[in-house]
Amino acid sequence: MALIGWSIVGFFGVTMFSGSVFFGFDAIKNRGDNTKQQSSSGEFISLGVYDVDVRPFYQQYQGAMIQYQQSGQKVSPILHEQILFQAFRYAVNQQAYFIASQEEAIEVIKEDVNAIEQEYLLQVNLKDRSSLKKKLKEQKVSYKDFRSQLEKDALVRKFQSQYPSDININTFLIENTFKQFKVDYLVVDNNALSLDQLKQQSDAIVKDLNGGKSIVDLQKTYEGIVSINSFSQPDFQDFLSFDVSLRDQLVKADANTYLDPYCQESSCGIIRLLDVTLKPKPADYNDAEYAASVKNRLQQDKLQRRINQVFDDHPITVYDPLLNSVYLKNQGKLFEALNVYQELLSLNPSDPAPHFFRAEIYVRQGNVSLALQELEKASLKAQMLPETDFAELHVFYGDLLLEDKQRESGFSHYELAFSLVQNNSEFLTLLKERYKQHSFNDQLSKFDDRLAILELEKKEKDEQSRKELDALLEKSDNDVSSSTLVSDSEEEAQRINAEN
Repeated sequence: MALIGWSIVGFFGVTMFSGSVFFGFDAIKNRGDNTKQQSSSGEFISLGVYDVDVRPFYQQYQGAMIQYQQSGQKVSPILHEQILFQAFRYAVNQQAYFIASQEEAIEVIKEDVNAIEQEYLLQVNLKDRSSLKKKLKEQKVSYKDFRSQLEKDALVRKFQSQYPSDININTFLIENTFKQFKVDYLVVDNNALSLDQLKQQSDAIVKDLNGGKSIVDLQKTYEGIVSINSFSQPDFQDFLSFDVSLRDQLVKADANTYLDPYCQESSCGIIRLLDVTLKPKPADYNDAEYAASVKNRLQQDKLQRRINQVFDDHPITVYDPLLNSVYLKNQGKLFEALNVYQELLSLNPSDPAPHFFRAEIYVRQGNVSLALQELEKASLKAQMLPETDFAELHVFYGDLLLEDKQRESGFSHYELAFSLVQNNSEFLTLLKERYKQHSFNDQLSKFDDRLAILELEKKEKDEQSRKELDALLEKSDNDVSSSTLVSDSEEEAQRINAEN
């Protein structure tokens, strides 16, 4: 089976962003305050009744697009989806942190907000608040709106600091982190039961297991009530890899004991402890440094559990069809994603990209014939509107055609891909491997020729940049020398005048 999206997708992975809380001026003026719980507006994205603030999304998306445009790299639909999803995740997480901050009744004071404002002034190289207000006015952004955003950022920052601050580290915990546990486990589930009902049934199953009943007997006893499936785990697992609710049980339990069930959503897990071992401490082990790293990990784990709770309590709903297609596909909801991509085609019938992504899904579902139909439509649309064409389309189509023994057609699409990436040495290198794989050996020399030209152009560009830098440095040195000569002349004139 062809590799969907091809390895070029991995090569062009989206840059991870720093997660700065400071938003661009344009983003601030494009959305009002969103701090109060309300009914969702049914636009963009919501977490339960909370609208997700578009500003973090806007910041991340625009930043990535500018980054790629400045590098001269064309943003293909595949890369564009990655950028969209990265910005989507960032915006949703920002909103989740804000919701958690409100639910935990975190409060900020004026000094907290002033501190963030001062950081902002330093970041954008502004002298004081007056300079900031002047800049905001130029951008038609009110200082009140800007300050409101800073208050929100201060709230989230304080939550991130305060919420996990009760994590304490002791010798007992540190020693336990060097323990590893071998376990197997059961999964008990029934979508028709509430979580409380499922927990009740799982508690009874644990009691029966520790009382000596076999899994086979219990599967018969609980048939029609819950399903019970057993799984083995051959490797030892670290203490901290287990959920916090299981750790105390693990260090206290005897071998072959079933622990209390761990329940989430529509299933409960039941762990049986089989064996315990100790891993050695590293040669450069340092008590204080290790304790600090463990504390940091536990604090991050606690924060993440709280954010996960926000997502459980306030489910994500995506209203924008383009974002929804990306979100559904990443969630593995392929049938729903197919429908949304079809909706995108109805909104923009000339766009080949939705056909490409529908083909991607069909291949994941094992339906290559439908994938080929979608790629044929995408290719025809790209021919009619060349500005919508992209190399990955033809590589993907070529892969499937070659797999379907249509060698001539597959080669023709590889050739189309080659024509689209004349200035992309990384893509050319990867595409050359495709030609080798399918024995198009008489075509390899054109790759070497083109790559050699690109390498020469790069060297010439680097040399030109070096010359320009040298010239700039030389000019700077001359300016400094001239300034020194003038200064020396003035001092000499003053000395002569003084003597006279």
